[in-house]
Amino acid sequence: MKDVKKAAAERAAHPSSTPAGSSFESDRKREKAALTRQLDSLDSSQIKKIAAVGETDGAPRKLRVAAYCRVSTDDIDQAISIHLQQSEYKKKIKSNPDWIFAGMYVDNGFSGTNTAHRPGFLKLIEDCRAGKIDMVITKAVSRFARNLMDCIKYVEELKSLNPPVNVYFEQEKLDTGLQTSGVILIVLAMVAEEESHMKSEAMLLSLEWRFSRGRFLTPALFGYDKVEVPDGFGSKKKTLVVDPQQAKVVEWMYAMLVNGSTAEEIAGVLTELQIPTGGRRKDGSLNTNWTGSGVVTLLRNERYCGDVLSRKTYTPNFKDHKSKKNRGKKNKYFQANHHEAIVPRRVWNAAQRILNSRRYGHEGSYLPMHIIDSGVLTGFISMNRSWAGFDAEDYYRAAQIAMGLLDEELDDDLDNEFLPDGGHRLEGLIDDHGISRIARELTEAEQRVKDEMDGIDRSKQELAEQAETVRTFQVVSGEMFSHIHEPVVRIGQRDILFSSNCVAKMRAAYAEILFNPVERMLVVRPCDKNNPNAIEWGGKSRGASYLCRILYESMGWDTEYTYRIPCQPILLTAPDDSVQQVLIFDLDNYIGRAVNKREEIIHAREEQEREERLAEEAKSYFIPPDDDDEPEELVEMAEQVQKALELNKKIFGIPAFKHTSTFRSIDGNGTWEEWMAPARPLDTNHRYDAEVVDEMLRKIQEDPPELPAEPEYMDNEIIEASVTDAGEEGE
Repeated sequence: MKDVKKAAAERAAHPSSTPAGSSFESDRKREKAALTRQLDSLDSSQIKKIAAVGETDGAPRKLRVAAYCRVSTDDIDQAISIHLQQSEYKKKIKSNPDWIFAGMYVDNGFSGTNTAHRPGFLKLIEDCRAGKIDMVITKAVSRFARNLMDCIKYVEELKSLNPPVNVYFEQEKLDTGLQTSGVILIVLAMVAEEESHMKSEAMLLSLEWRFSRGRFLTPALFGYDKVEVPDGFGSKKKTLVVDPQQAKVVEWMYAMLVNGSTAEEIAGVLTELQIPTGGRRKDGSLNTNWTGSGVVTLLRNERYCGDVLSRKTYTPNFKDHKSKKNRGKKNKYFQANHHEAIVPRRVWNAAQRILNSRRYGHEGSYLPMHIIDSGVLTGFISMNRSWAGFDAEDYYRAAQIAMGLLDEELDDDLDNEFLPDGGHRLEGLIDDHGISRIARELTEAEQRVKDEMDGIDRSKQELAEQAETVRTFQVVSGEMFSHIHEPVVRIGQRDILFSSNCVAKMRAAYAEILFNPVERMLVVRPCDKNNPNAIEWGGKSRGASYLCRILYESMGWDTEYTYRIPCQPILLTAPDDSVQQVLIFDLDNYIGRAVNKREEIIHAREEQEREERLAEEAKSYFIPPDDDDEPEELVEMAEQVQKALELNKKIFGIPAFKHTSTFRSIDGNGTWEEWMAPARPLDTNHRYDAEVVDEMLRKIQEDPPELPAEPEYMDNEIIEASVTDAGEEGE
């Protein structure tokens, strides 16, 4: 301790001139100086370098360079352009002494927005992965890919290969091997993608303009030849002209269908006869293998009866080019009698109704609509549970005509109506050019703008509808039809079930279901076994998906519910003096039951109990300024009524209403003959005579249709693709 005090006193007597902290700085300087001397003393002659691949001394390795060329269409101008690109790149690569020509990859007539549909590009990437290419040259970023994500994805993948593969974009003078290329490439790829988007929108506007003026696209179609004819304005247009040899096959196919043959049976005969489908296999040879789906596609084409419907499909995303069926998302355009027909419209309509019915289990040939035009049941239509040839509007108009409410002839109407969209009627606007425009569905925002322009206040309209619903609402307990012996019919979305008591009231082996959409009534009466619409009368549930659909649409029923309708039996005396009954069902006198809603009903009841408990505790009041006045409880009546309406709907189902017929009621008056008046067919059955069909087939066998041995679009002098054409097998 004495030594420390002595040293401190000595330092105080002789203060140092060195600044505080200078000793630490000197230490750092000493460490740096020592490290420098250590590095200078190292002997690098003792270190041996092991060179990386590609960095060895000597002559540089020659690069294997490939070129990629692409154009979007097969127009003559672009065909010349791609031919010049191939010649130029081949010459450029071979003239460079440091390069080895690794091949030319060409996509002629392929869009750049989707790499999955470009065989030449996919072959290029595959060879790069296999180590066959060191560098790729292409004209521009837009030629390589117009999809930002695809462009970046494949460039990064090629750079990550061992050895890496660089891509050189000639127009932008951009080499992906450089460190600065990343950000620039992203910007250029974004520009290319947006340019493609703008071109896509411009093309859609162009198609809209063309279709609205009757300038439809005319793709190749079996049974027709495409021929250029004057358009009357100094130019030419392509139109469809019937090919007699192929047309014979088409006529025979429609005749077979309306006579009851299936699509698979028709396809089997055509395949056996080696009739070309009009398409080609992947190797370019003629395809003679017909399939059931291919036959249905042909029979569904409205062009065979002379009509044209455009925009049946559309492409939501310009990047992937995947088409979807147009269900009102885009405008459609329709023109009747656009070109010469191969089959009459009545036969084509019959074929569509048969194809629609096949989806619901119908077997056999065409079934005409049968309607009663005399007697007590005038206006009632005989229904077939699996026939889907007519829609709710057809049945409604038929009943109106039979009842004398419309002065029209439905026979001609059913034969000549237009059913171009999958056998369904279209309703559109007719513009000045005579083209029917089937408008797309409006979005919610567009609907609000339209309502504002039309001066419609949608909120007031909805309130008025709610008020009307509340005014006419009538709660019916579920016990109304809960008696086991009550004769009722239960109608669901897929089946119809008559109760056992209902079956017992009408003693018959077979029954006929009659429906009048105007009177909104269903009648079941005995019938003969040979009746085309006869069903076995028993207590089994009847699968009747389309018939149920017609009933739901005609009645405006909610598809989330099944409906029970009580029976009104009518006693009649048959010619043999026996007593028989006819069953009448007033479809407006029903009780709706939720389908598989047990949990929702229990939850609704629990929610009702909870709200009632809360309502007892939570109340709102208005206290008037005058002390003598009592406080007034505030009640939102409209809100409470709406809640009660929704709750009762969940618990009891759709409310029941009392039916009041506008035209007449059905009672027991009338003779047996008046009640059993037969339903006559409104239109013909369209069947062909068997000898006529056989004669059609004989002519096809004697003179089968011929197609060119090679596709007309192939031009070997211009197209020098390194990969084969990967077109799909046509039908």
